[in-house]
Amino acid sequence: MRKLLIAVGLMAIAGALWAGVVKGRGQSNARILLEVYSDYQCPYCKTLYENTLRPLTAEYVDTGKVYLIHHEFPLPRHAYAMQAACYACAANRVGKYDQVGEALFREQQTWSTTGKVEETVASVLTPGEAKKVRALARDPAIAAEVQEDIRAGQTARVDGTPTMILTCRQKQYRLPVTASYPMLRRFIDQLLANN
Repeated sequence: MRKLLIAVGLMAIAGALWAGVVKGRGQSNARILLEVYSDYQCPYCKTLYENTLRPLTAEYVDTGKVYLIHHEFPLPRHAYAMQAACYACAANRVGKYDQVGEALFREQQTWSTTGKVEETVASVLTPGEAKKVRALARDPAIAAEVQEDIRAGQTARVDGTPTMILTCRQKQYRLPVTASYPMLRRFIDQLLANN
């Protein structure tokens, strides 16, 4: 009986840890936090990813100046967005979130028409990883993780995708998604110079 109680307790702890999985990149103690709420089927999110987030990641996130957190915010009007979000979260569990996210945006036009999300995801995974991700993507804990991101977005008053919220010294800035990368770079540099 005691072993059973310990096993149940460990499963509850593991479930709680998985429920709070952060899809972050960079150093969590960076002076600037950038949270992005996006939908893999949203063409504006694809543009933001390609034109802004990739160079931002190379110049600021991977150098420790900005901590980037991705939040899934699949819109109901996009038929395959929830499935894509679940696959991305499942890929995070095997350390392939960035690779899967890139593939989903790169091949957005194809899978958003055909519904072949799983095939797109599997294209950047080993067969073993693909098998694990496929099983995880169907796990209710993954759907709960996506729902938690949606709730966080609703709390932050996210009403569309993409939405970027930058925090520096406890002050939040909702960034216009139409801002060019050079404009965003100037803003970040100014914040880093003044703080």
